[in-house]
Amino acid sequence: MNRTKRDLLIVIRHPVGGIRTYLKYTYKYLDPGKYRLTVLTVRNPEGSHIQTDLDGFEIRMVEIENRHAELNMVLAMARLLSKGNFDLIHSQGFTAGALTALANAFFRVPHILTSHDVLREDQFGKTVFGQLKRRLFGQLLGRADVIQSVSHDAAANLLEYYPRLLDGKPLLRVILNGIDVAAFASETDQTASGELRRDLGIAEGTVLFGFLGRFMPQKGFEYLVDAVDMVSKDDKYGNRVKILAVNDGAYVREYKALIDSKKLTSYFLFHGFVPDVRRILRGIDALVMPSLWEAYGLIAAEALLVGCPVIASDCIGLREVTRNTPALIVRMKDAKSLAAAMRYFMDNQTAIREHTARYLQKAMARYDSRRTAGQLDALFDEIAKNKRP
Repeated sequence: MNRTKRDLLIVIRHPVGGIRTYLKYTYKYLDPGKYRLTVLTVRNPEGSHIQTDLDGFEIRMVEIENRHAELNMVLAMARLLSKGNFDLIHSQGFTAGALTALANAFFRVPHILTSHDVLREDQFGKTVFGQLKRRLFGQLLGRADVIQSVSHDAAANLLEYYPRLLDGKPLLRVILNGIDVAAFASETDQTASGELRRDLGIAEGTVLFGFLGRFMPQKGFEYLVDAVDMVSKDDKYGNRVKILAVNDGAYVREYKALIDSKKLTSYFLFHGFVPDVRRILRGIDALVMPSLWEAYGLIAAEALLVGCPVIASDCIGLREVTRNTPALIVRMKDAKSLAAAMRYFMDNQTAIREHTARYLQKAMARYDSRRTAGQLDALFDEIAKNKRP
């Protein structure tokens, strides 16, 4: 085997959303001549894009079925570790990190866990079983060599739940998430808005808001529905608003039923998963992110990189991305605040778009994934030196 390359095992339990995008944007700027990749993941329509996203690398995909995924992932990982000669494991997310800790217990391959979420009380509960689960989860996370957070908010959240991690094992690092700025800056098609509106049949004078999060409680879609309900009852704004909801998720059926129950069907257009969001972001008038929590809030940064105005909640993670930007900030879990921001945007659309456009150069410097990749590469170098012979 050619050992001029470093063998890296990437473990992904949930190959969707921010995790897939993180790999796409960050690994692009790692050296394919330095790393050989094995990706262990769950078979998933969105995850099927990972090999294409990483096509510059020598890469092996190992996909398991979703049924009994956790057990099968541990078993598959143990087989890989027993047969392979991996220099590093890079797990993506807390669940993947915990499963890696189990599979890696007897192999002791250096393990870097990148966290892509935040911890919440409802994950554990206050029962005896919930507290045991919390303690066990903390012990598994503690077996990693490094826990790398994608935002300072996410790092602070982790320490709130597990303050003993400050004792020095594992190492705690913050490497801010980033965007492939070169790819976003490569297209400046000013006809995108007109094309998207024409394809969707959007009438002239209608303000097209975009929701690009997965349909799950974390993304706060129900608060957007309530906000649209309020706006629709206002004669000045009600006939001018439309929501383009892009992506998929477990709760899409429930959200469509909620919209139907409020007689708001005509205000919403649903679009499935889109692997490249640039055309959508260039075509909508503003991005709406009523999230309840984020580890980083990547789509807000993507929007600002194409000059798309953003209306975002002040939730953890997202507030860090939108701080000191032209984004309109609303209170989390507050439909009235969101409705007010939507009305304000509709009244001041030109000025807000101009303000957002002026921020573009700062956004390109602030969100560049080349910085993320450089710091990650340096971390890999640091930890790989500790590999046992």
